[in-house]
Amino acid sequence: MPKLLPTVMQKNNTESLGLTFSQMKKAARRMELRCDGWLQEDAEAYVLQHSDVTGETAVKNVMQEINEAAAARRLAVAA
Repeated sequence: MPKLLPTVMQKNNTESLGLTFSQMKKAARRMELRCDGWLQEDAEAYVLQHSDVTGETAVKNVMQEINEAAAARRLAVAA
């Protein structure tokens, strides 16, 4: 049984496509065969190859501001 069959069945029901069970099964198999190479790829390696320097810098800046604010609160309480 194809793994994508439940997804195809849900799509058939929500959009009233009128597909028979065998048509849905064939479509699910075709999609799995077409996507077989994509599923083999290591997702973590893909993400690490495409780093977003701007986004990472923005996150570091926000985290620094949060840490500075927390330090200021701690110092205000201690004083």
